[in-house]
Amino acid sequence: MANEKKIAKNQKMLLFRLGEALKLEGQLCKESDTKKQIKLQKKINYNNEMIIFYCKHIGQDGGNLKNVWNDMTERQQQIIQELFPYGTEADNLEKQRERGYIIKFYKKDIQKVIDAEQNYPPYDMNLPVKEKLKNKRYKVEVNLGWFLYMRSQKDDKNYQPIWNYEEHFTTTVEFPEEERAIMERCYEVGKEYDHYFMNEKFAAITNLGDSLIEKSKEMSKWGDRAQSKIWCRNMYKKIFPDIIRRTHPGHKYTSLELEQEAKEMTKRFIEFARDDEGREALLKEWRAFLDMEELSGLSQEKKEEVAMNMVSEKIGVELTFFTYVYDTTESVVESMELIKKHNFEELGLE
Repeated sequence: MANEKKIAKNQKMLLFRLGEALKLEGQLCKESDTKKQIKLQKKINYNNEMIIFYCKHIGQDGGNLKNVWNDMTERQQQIIQELFPYGTEADNLEKQRERGYIIKFYKKDIQKVIDAEQNYPPYDMNLPVKEKLKNKRYKVEVNLGWFLYMRSQKDDKNYQPIWNYEEHFTTTVEFPEEERAIMERCYEVGKEYDHYFMNEKFAAITNLGDSLIEKSKEMSKWGDRAQSKIWCRNMYKKIFPDIIRRTHPGHKYTSLELEQEAKEMTKRFIEFARDDEGREALLKEWRAFLDMEELSGLSQEKKEEVAMNMVSEKIGVELTFFTYVYDTTESVVESMELIKKHNFEELGLE
């Protein structure tokens, strides 16, 4: 009986809010002043939140909208369907809750884009992605757009069927016009960045991490010093030159210069292995990025890709690569324990 009273009360409040929705929509259509339009849109957003609130409580208390459905106009019924694409029954409220969480997540990132537009200079859209990433506004747009893109790909482990841009954006009413324009633009930015990320920026690093594992497996047939020297030679001859070329695409190296740079990078990797305290601090930061709430719905592979991007902005690609390899390839860590016991001369690096 108590539930029936609560359901009836919430149904009454729902109909009131639906009436307010029609009034506010009518006012917005007639209003030409931009500032007043923004205020009205905020009122509409709040009213929609209250509609969601009452519908949820009706469902949670075991009720439904059948006995008030005919009391609604066609537009009011449409508003309910837009806000509750999974229906208002109790069994579907968990999907609705998750949908609401996803939308709030994107709204936070949209606000970051708005703030960046106010605080940072624009960028030249015709520049290559590598250059655009030097602009803070572009990086904030990537942060929003890449998630929008990744979670819309059905063949991707990160596909989000509850709500994703490609399937649900056009029918989602929670985003006002300004936010919709930002999302449309940032989605294209995210698509552009995904192509750059997968095909240019870190493809070499992840592949090279695999090659380090393979080479470390070959070391067992040599003595400690000999196999350490051979492994170092593999690093500066076959592995690190590719990273150096990719991270410095504008620089033209002679073969001798490239080998010398690769030897220096090998030395830095060994110093990284020797610096237990500094390495652990970087690994701690790396793992903190992987555990971020924003990445909770991603696969481990995609988490690592996002973390690589974020960490490299702080410490550079080289240290990010060293940290990534140490966190993901145990056989390399074991090999470095042997290598770091020897001086650079013994390893053929001097």
